[in-house]
Amino acid sequence: MKHNIRLLYGFSFFDQFMIVIPLLVPYLATKGIGMAQFMELQAVFALVIVAGEVPTGLLSDRWGRKKVLLLGAALKAASFSLLPLWSSYEGFLFYHLTTGIALSMISGGDVALLYESHLAAGGEASRSTAVLGNAKLAGRVGAAASALVGGAVVALSYGHLLWANAILSWISVLLALSIAEPASAVERAKQPPVRLKEILAAVLKRDAATRLVFLNMVAWGIAGLVMVWTNQKYWEVSGVPLPWFGALYAGYNLAAGFGGRLAAVGVARWGRRATLAAVGVLPVTGYFGMAAFLGWGGIALGVPIRLSGGMADVLFLHALNERIASGMRATVLSMASLSVRAGFSLLGPVVGYGIDGWGLSAVLAAIGIVYSIAFAGLLLPLILREGALAPARSAEGA
Repeated sequence: MKHNIRLLYGFSFFDQFMIVIPLLVPYLATKGIGMAQFMELQAVFALVIVAGEVPTGLLSDRWGRKKVLLLGAALKAASFSLLPLWSSYEGFLFYHLTTGIALSMISGGDVALLYESHLAAGGEASRSTAVLGNAKLAGRVGAAASALVGGAVVALSYGHLLWANAILSWISVLLALSIAEPASAVERAKQPPVRLKEILAAVLKRDAATRLVFLNMVAWGIAGLVMVWTNQKYWEVSGVPLPWFGALYAGYNLAAGFGGRLAAVGVARWGRRATLAAVGVLPVTGYFGMAAFLGWGGIALGVPIRLSGGMADVLFLHALNERIASGMRATVLSMASLSVRAGFSLLGPVVGYGIDGWGLSAVLAAIGIVYSIAFAGLLLPLILREGALAPARSAEGA
């Protein structure tokens, strides 16, 4: 199982090693895809994941997490391998459809495998925050490294970028093949399947603490998705040369990875309340700062948003993992991802049309207002319930 953990760290790295992603907005622009159409494609992508998250999560809990993870990684690699062949809106729509299905298979199962491998290896549940932080850091480092590689390869041509990305995407498939299913999965398969109604009750009805953790995880996840694609337009408007896109994308991802590591340090050193408060304050500051200081100053002020996202990801994942039983863990994590994508499918096109119609500054200021409200309505109640991140004793039979 310790070998499993190392393999899953590697999977996290190469799953995010997608050298085309930091340059996808300008690449599609060369094919006539504007920001509004781009956000439409992202909304479709999000809706596909919404439709597939819970079914694939249930399948992962019952059929086996390794099998579903492997299938998702293979479909993702195949989708990237076909991307160089597309040049129309319809082709890019097909790419987003197939990639969305693939990511819905990967989502939830990778984290559940990591958490259960950690427990099966004799690790303490309290140490899982650090393990999750390491995995998230590996993913962010993978994204950062891929951005640097992508920025260098695109100097040759977009064709070189796309085909190199296609070849590299198959590494995660090889890693998924080597992962072993934890023994707890075998025992789980012998148990009666957990009904979806029971899963929903465990997340949304059992207690306010679990519900708040789940809702905050969704809210801050949506913020992260919005910024992934808005950043590239922001850099373009700020006059950043194209080769620098990779370096900036790398820097932002490293900031998010550092945020994941900072979460465990923050809780130990400053306490849950202070760490959660930072999660809420940093993105609000970042959005208003980016709106006010277009250019390199605004780019620097985008770093707090990524730090907050990394911290939130680890804190809320850890809390859900501890509060949810093994038999429904992958499904619950898929539900969280589903909710993030559903929220983005609504907010993303609004942001895209807003950028085209009213400009970046107005849209970023509006997002800052929205997340000020989210901080007051969702995160502040969780901060006041400081014990919310402690495990629910009745939840964990794993």
